Amino acid sequence: MIKDWAIEKIFLLLAVVFGFLYVFILPPFQSVDEDMHFFRAYQISQGKFLAHNLNGKIGDIIPSSLSAFYDDFFPFIKNIDKKSDLQIINSTFARKIAPTQTQYTEFTNTALYSPICYLSQAPAINLGKVLSDRLAVAYYLGRLGNLLLYCLLVYLALRTVPFFKLPLLCLALMPMSLSLAGAYTCDVAVLGFNFLWIALLLKCLTNEKSLKFFDKRLLALTITAILIALSKSYILLLPLIFLLPISKFNSKKSYVMSILTVLISAFGALIFWSFCIKGLTLNMNNTVANSDLQIAFIKSHPIQYIGVLIKTFFVKTPRLFITMIGVLGWQDTRLDFMTYLIYPFLIYFGIKADGFNFKLQNWQKAIIAVTILTGVIITYTSLYIMWTPVETVLFSGSMANILFHL
Repeated sequence: MIKDWAIEKIFLLLAVVFGFLYVFILPPFQSVDEDMHFFRAYQISQGKFLAHNLNGKIGDIIPSSLSAFYDDFFPFIKNIDKKSDLQIINSTFARKIAPTQTQYTEFTNTALYSPICYLSQAPAINLGKVLSDRLAVAYYLGRLGNLLLYCLLVYLALRTVPFFKLPLLCLALMPMSLSLAGAYTCDVAVLGFNFLWIALLLKCLTNEKSLKFFDKRLLALTITAILIALSKSYILLLPLIFLLPISKFNSKKSYVMSILTVLISAFGALIFWSFCIKGLTLNMNNTVANSDLQIAFIKSHPIQYIGVLIKTFFVKTPRLFITMIGVLGWQDTRLDFMTYLIYPFLIYFGIKADGFNFKLQNWQKAIIAVTILTGVIITYTSLYIMWTPVETVLFSGSMANILFHL
């Protein structure tokens, strides 16, 4: 009976079924920047891990059929009234890869991401190239590869985490999470590795056996930390390593060496990849923002910028909240309002229904609070630097307008 299944098996059933639907029902390139991710994944499938800066255009040489394939579906982007049909799908599968007909193709933003972000997509594309010369076969297999990676990482996280399995299940099955899993994106690696990171930390916190320097549990934490650092450089949750108290280790020396090993390995990987992509970073919003001026404004007007952040928090948070749960396509397809209303209660009751007897110390709660606050500030600041005119509120708008458009 399904009611007797472990939560991780229930996740697999639901994620595979509904993720599979996203893979094939969602038309190609109908997820944010999916074209750029596909071009980058294909480049990696050719064994080329670094992009090139050619006269200010960042990309690489790949088959020209990929751009033509994208052009077939460009009219659908941000046009929710235009629908795909069987004739379009048939013509899509008729297009061949033609690997000898190549062109220099731009993928400026995704060129910055390491091959770890495409850990499953690139090999799946290669499998498609072996099975068929049809580009759509490689494309959809790449999507499937991303879905399988997501299912594997969340399955491992659910098996590992000692408590809060239901809240993690709810987060992993959010419409936004599954839609990303069924498309070309780096967010699958970010979500999956961070879910696993938190699960491993909680497992270490609740395990009565003392931690030793570089035992298998700390090795798993170190490897996961490295993979997180290489996944869109998303290291905002790595400070949670300090939740582990000295008392969990067999000696103070083991504690210091273990914590340093995890952090140095992660930041070392981040620095290594930053060195690899040196010279590939461009201002991606020249018409509105200027990164140098943004940074100069923050340095010279720190108090004023705090005001900008506070205003931004109240203006943007509702939009970020609904986007986290699910705004599909190119963030132009909202779900039913009740979905956004009910989902927080599902997570809350999942937490309350957990019977595991474990309480964090006040200093551990403080670490979590500081980590979250720091992550919010860094996230909003990075978006401000890249996308917003100097001294203005990030993503200008009003609370009323945001709520009205729900």
